[in-house]
Amino acid sequence: MNLLIIEDDKPTIQSYIDNIESFNKKSDVQIIPEIIENLIDAKNSLLSPNYDAAIIDLKLSSNSVELEGLEIVDEIQEKLRFPMFIVSGSLGQVEREESAFFKKRSRDGDFKEILNEIVGIYKTGVTNILGRKGTIEEYLNSIFWNHMSNSMDLWINDDSRNPQEKENSLLRYTLLHMQEYIDEELEKYHPSEFYITKPIKKNLFTGDIVVLEKTQYIVLTPSCDIVLRADGNRTADFILFCKIKPLADVVKNYDLLKHDTPLNNGNKQRIIGFFENKNQRYHFIPKAESIEAGLIDFQEKMTIPNSDVEALLKAQRILRLATISQPFLKDIISRYSNYYSRQGSPDFNSDEIYNSIFKP
Repeated sequence: MNLLIIEDDKPTIQSYIDNIESFNKKSDVQIIPEIIENLIDAKNSLLSPNYDAAIIDLKLSSNSVELEGLEIVDEIQEKLRFPMFIVSGSLGQVEREESAFFKKRSRDGDFKEILNEIVGIYKTGVTNILGRKGTIEEYLNSIFWNHMSNSMDLWINDDSRNPQEKENSLLRYTLLHMQEYIDEELEKYHPSEFYITKPIKKNLFTGDIVVLEKTQYIVLTPSCDIVLRADGNRTADFILFCKIKPLADVVKNYDLLKHDTPLNNGNKQRIIGFFENKNQRYHFIPKAESIEAGLIDFQEKMTIPNSDVEALLKAQRILRLATISQPFLKDIISRYSNYYSRQGSPDFNSDEIYNSIFKP
C-alpha cells in the first residue's frame, strides 16, 4: 500500500517510519511510505500519483502561521481519489467535517491506530477501483479501444443531435458497457448497493425513499409521469407513495429472532422468506445508514396531489433519504405491477358498453 506522508518535522518523520516498520512486521498489508517535506514537492507529487492514502501535516514550515497542508487537501479533493488523514496540532482551525475519506487526528494520538484505519479502508479495494490506475480506468480503456472505436462513426455522422446531446449519449453508452464488465465479475450484491445516498436527482423521482410524518415511503409514480418539466409541472397530477413497514410489524414472532436458539429455526425461515420476496404483497429493503430494514407494502399506499407534494418538500415535511438503485428499482416496479395484474380483469360485452354510452 502506497502511503503519501507530507510532514516537515524530522523527529515526527522518524517516528512515522519506525511505526510503519513495526506495523509491517505484523500486518498482511505492507505499507510503503513516501515522505515529502515541503509544499512545492507535495504539489508536484500529485501530478502523477499512485497513492492509496495520505497523511498530511497542516503546517509545513516551523515559522509559518499558514495552514499550507490545506492546499494539498483541496488538490486531492478536487482532482484525486484516495483517503486523507490530517495529523496535526492545529485541528481546531479546520472546520471541515470528517467522512470515511477525510479524517482529523491529533498529533498526540496513537499512530498505529491511524495505520489500522488506513489499512482498513485499503482492504475494501476502493482505491483499486477508483484510483487513477484502478479497475475503472482499465474498464474505460477497454471500452474506448474495443467498443467505442468500432462504432464512433455513428456519432460522428449523426446530424440529428447537437454536440452536448452526443456527449450525453456517449456517456450513457460508456456506463452501460461498464455495467456489463462489472456484472460479468459480480457475485452477490452488498446491501449498500441497494441505495443511492443522497439522491442525485434534484427533484422527487421514482424510487425515492422519503419520510413523511415519521413514516417511510417509496415513490412509485412512473418516471415518465413524475419528471418535473421546465414549466414546473408534471404529467402526474398525483404522486403515488407505498408505505415501508418495519419488519416487526409484519413478520410473526419477529422479537423471538433476537434469541438464537434451535427453537427459532421456523421463525428464521419465515423471515428469510420475506428477504427472498416470497410474499407477493411485500418487497424487502435492507438496512443502510438512516434507512431501517423494512417491507414495502404494495397494498398500503396513498396518492398526494402534486402541488401538495411540492409544498411538503419545500416545508421539509417530506424528506428524501435515498433513491433505490438499478436494477433493484426495476424489480420493485415489476413486482408491484405483477401484484395488481395477477388476476385478469372480467370481460365486458363491448357492444353493450358502447350502446350504453352512445345510444339512448
